[in-house]
Amino acid sequence: MPKKRLIFVLLHLNGQFCISRNFRLQKVGNADWLKRNYNFSKVSRFIDELVILNVESDNIDQKRFLATASSIASEVFVPVALGGAIRDFRDAETYFHNGADKVVVNTLLWQNPAVVREIANVYGEQALMASVDYRGLEGPRTPFLRGGEGPATGAALGSWVSHVASLGVGEILINSVDRDGTGMGLDLGVFDVVPPDVNLPFVLMGGVGRTDHFQPGLELPRVSGVATSNLFAFIGKGLSASRAALLEANINMASWA
Repeated sequence: MPKKRLIFVLLHLNGQFCISRNFRLQKVGNADWLKRNYNFSKVSRFIDELVILNVESDNIDQKRFLATASSIASEVFVPVALGGAIRDFRDAETYFHNGADKVVVNTLLWQNPAVVREIANVYGEQALMASVDYRGLEGPRTPFLRGGEGPATGAALGSWVSHVASLGVGEILINSVDRDGTGMGLDLGVFDVVPPDVNLPFVLMGGVGRTDHFQPGLELPRVSGVATSNLFAFIGKGLSASRAALLEANINMASWA
């Protein structure tokens, strides 16, 4: 049985790393700030994967993002996924050439699905993570598309997930906008609306703010990983304590002790 994963996500905006609440971003520090507060050579002992996302929407500086991402990734010994601002195949290719083990695509899923298929065909589905954001907790859950209108606007989340799965991606990161940055815990009910015939690994994100928030998500059979971008909640010993608690609870995770 595949091991479950604890995944840490960094959000990069115009040279600064950010915290996010309901997708509203607040800059907190540059790469030097991050390195002072997070010793990634140590942190990588407690996570299974690092995701670094470029969340710039205007005046995108890909060189700066890649330089910063490479600097951070050089300190870790886990797979690194890079995403954000991937508009065509060449952007994805550049990310791979700059050390990405996989790329994360979101807007491209609806702007140019043919490119998503091309990435999967060239690099393999295992190197491609689809990011699906959604809104709605009590009412119908619907896709949230950054950057404007798209074909999934107003669609049911389940039908959009089925479409995304058909593009050849290897896994789906499914992220609750309403839970993002709240520290209120994951939306475990989202799988009530995800079709059971979508046979892909899912990474669940949005709402993790405490050590005990990881376990309920990782216990779901369809979830292969739980991700957090909560910089302040998991500073210091937060990630090591989380992994220790998960192993103590017999979650099927890799142990390097």
